[in-house]
Amino acid sequence: MTSTYRPIVRLRSEATGPLRSMNDYQFGFYDTGFLRQAMTSVDSATGFRMATLPIPQTPYEFRIAEQIIRHPDVSYAIVDKNKIAIVIVDGCPGWLNAFNQLGYEVYSGDKTGKRLKTFHRPALLNATFGKDELNVMVVEPTAYTPYNFNDPEMISFLQKDYPAVNFQDPSVQARLLDGGFVISPKLIQRAVANLPVYEPHKSTDSKEYYYDWRIRKKLVNNLLRQKVFNARLVFEEGFLKGNCIVSDNLPDGVDVITSRDNIKNEICFKNGFQFLAEPQGSHERVITDDQTVINLPNLFTQADMEYWLHEEYEKMFDDAVNCRLLTNWREIYKRQFRNPSDAEDEEANSRMSYVGYRWVASGMKITDSPWLFETLASSHAKPFQKRIPIPCTVYEQIIPESLAHMAGYGEDVYVEQGDIIRINELGVHVVNDADWLEMYESHGGHDEDDYFKLFYRTMEGGDLDGQKVVIVCRSPNGYGEYSIFNYVEGQWSPTWLTSDGNKVKFPKVSGRGWPKRLSDAIRDKEVRYEGLPSEHTKKQKRTGLYTPDDVVRDMQVAMSGGNVGGYVNAVMAHSLILHSHRPTQLCSMEKAIDKCINPDFTEDVLAIDDEARKIVREIIDSKQPIDLNFWQRRGFKRYLKDDEEVVLHEGKITQMNNLCQSQYQLYCQRVREWAQANAGPPEIVHDLAKRLYFHALPIVRNFRSTIYTVNTSETTQATGGIVRNSWESLYSDIVKIIETFEREEDRHDFVLAMYSVSLKVPTSVGKITDQIVMNRFVYPYLESALQFYGIANTVVFTPRKDGDVDVSNMKNEKWQYSDKIYHDALSFQNAHREETEVVFTPSVPYSRTSNVSRY
Repeated sequence: MTSTYRPIVRLRSEATGPLRSMNDYQFGFYDTGFLRQAMTSVDSATGFRMATLPIPQTPYEFRIAEQIIRHPDVSYAIVDKNKIAIVIVDGCPGWLNAFNQLGYEVYSGDKTGKRLKTFHRPALLNATFGKDELNVMVVEPTAYTPYNFNDPEMISFLQKDYPAVNFQDPSVQARLLDGGFVISPKLIQRAVANLPVYEPHKSTDSKEYYYDWRIRKKLVNNLLRQKVFNARLVFEEGFLKGNCIVSDNLPDGVDVITSRDNIKNEICFKNGFQFLAEPQGSHERVITDDQTVINLPNLFTQADMEYWLHEEYEKMFDDAVNCRLLTNWREIYKRQFRNPSDAEDEEANSRMSYVGYRWVASGMKITDSPWLFETLASSHAKPFQKRIPIPCTVYEQIIPESLAHMAGYGEDVYVEQGDIIRINELGVHVVNDADWLEMYESHGGHDEDDYFKLFYRTMEGGDLDGQKVVIVCRSPNGYGEYSIFNYVEGQWSPTWLTSDGNKVKFPKVSGRGWPKRLSDAIRDKEVRYEGLPSEHTKKQKRTGLYTPDDVVRDMQVAMSGGNVGGYVNAVMAHSLILHSHRPTQLCSMEKAIDKCINPDFTEDVLAIDDEARKIVREIIDSKQPIDLNFWQRRGFKRYLKDDEEVVLHEGKITQMNNLCQSQYQLYCQRVREWAQANAGPPEIVHDLAKRLYFHALPIVRNFRSTIYTVNTSETTQATGGIVRNSWESLYSDIVKIIETFEREEDRHDFVLAMYSVSLKVPTSVGKITDQIVMNRFVYPYLESALQFYGIANTVVFTPRKDGDVDVSNMKNEKWQYSDKIYHDALSFQNAHREETEVVFTPSVPYSRTSNVSRY
């Protein structure tokens, strides 16, 4: 019997080709910089493959996984959350052989797997520097703070307001620059110069998919303007990771400034610097998540959420019908890669956005295509299927004054205790150093590469009645994990527009009934952590080089337990139902999550699983009603004893889910109805399509019939989704038919005919859709036909001597046939059709005795 437990390739690349998925999807401008370095610098390396394997559940699966990990062809492997990642460098077998040849050293440690993941991490920016090209300045964590922590009077002054913070503890001081560093622009400039340039006319790769120069130029301009990146820098001293600020104000000769604690020792590169980065930024469109709704209920009343969702849908529909949806072109090149198994779906969505981008860039409107209009308008609403947009809220980094000062924002950035300000140029918020250290427990042990939700509100009632405040929380968050800062008048603040154009700032929220902050509860000894078993046991420190033995050991720990979802769900349920701090806890939620994702001690993950069971048992024993959706969708039933039941009700989460589902369905129905009644191209398209209309008619009908068969197949019905490979094969067949026409004019007329037929002839269920021409395979032919007849703009790329490309638009307004000039597309078509050998009959064979079409 063939085993179903086997690795699946997720990423791959040849030494001379782009990064691809297992089905040959090319991931835009992304690359795996460390593996690319190996492929280009090690002569024998010809490519790489990264595959994943689930954590084994049986001894049989364990033996298979161990054999794979120890296989001589494997370059390295890591345990990554709920899977094992395995990397092979083709042509250079042997454990870390390719990287050892380059000068890398990888050492065993509790976080080695987490660090080594960077080697196969796709990123937009990758660059290699020689040993003498960069200068790293290492500073003390207190180098930029306005406080003197060695001054007894200063410490006495601070502890009046912050009695729980030990300001003289070196581990506390280290938090001032934890996860943040500063770089010079030259690192970004080198990486931007490494972005691939795709030139179709020079490629022999039939599977290449190109993003045009418009996208590349916008990407480059955006990256060079960007000031904040999530980055990795591996060099002789170690592995530097975190969020970095790009600054022109570094000391002479310095390219990087960081604290010693940011440099990790599991990986080093003896022969230079390897840099990897992803742009970060502000997010002004913030949506709800269950944790925050549960833990900060004052921010989310039922009436508010209903109003917010209604208004956003009204604005979205107005944007759709007025062709204002395609404004965020970053969706075309940005990828998340949170889950390698979902990477192809994300790429497919990006390619759909790219079709929409090219459509609009050519001068067409999304309302010219029923399928494009419906697809884009509906896809914009997909985040609202389970979530609700939150007004006057941003999702941004918060950093302490110390990091701002290190980045060159000196006297301009001074923050009073209890206040919060924003550096608009960076899109980050800044708090006083003392506040940064105090809020540590209330935000899961945050550092400077974490993001926060910031709610700009006016308090109504309570101690802060009438005050403008900024309420901040991090995701994930637990009960009492939030902070409230004073808004500083004159500072930036977000504005929300209602559907009728009214501006809303600082909406009111109740100032009463807020849970006690976790920092305060710990200070007042209302919450106590017992500590994980590893904190009470003398662990054997892992030393020496990283080997397959380390991976097998991590795999054994992961097999023993550590259900991070079960633990987080249990903590959320306690907050939702019992609304209180748990007096005695195993550890902080952040530490539990980290131990489950990066398991390094069997007893720890077992203790975390046991803690989850205890929490849920406390909830069940309380006999309190439990939210219906929350209980049913998160697997809590397994905690019940035989014949035990709980009382379920439609609580806040169920109400929110029902609201989101009903409003999403109403919106999509409204979009469909509008598309069917109003969307369509200019009439000239149908006029030009008449020539080969009956030639295209059976092709469209046959395509739709085959698509229907694919969609109703057993595989599709079982998975609830489309079979992408089958669809793409059918689109490729359409392309083959188009290319059977020898004359360019005939190809254009046939594609326009397919476009017209798809809009004039409904499907078997009565729907008008032009999907047959609005996919990434056929779309280039439609675009070319529209440009040929002057309906759409033609983009002209003109190379410059400096290597850049000028982009301009033109539109055909006259045509020449024989010696005559035509200024009308129809007249030109009537003239050139005289030379065609295409007869007006269907292109599918059938018995006939006449050249007259039967359609």
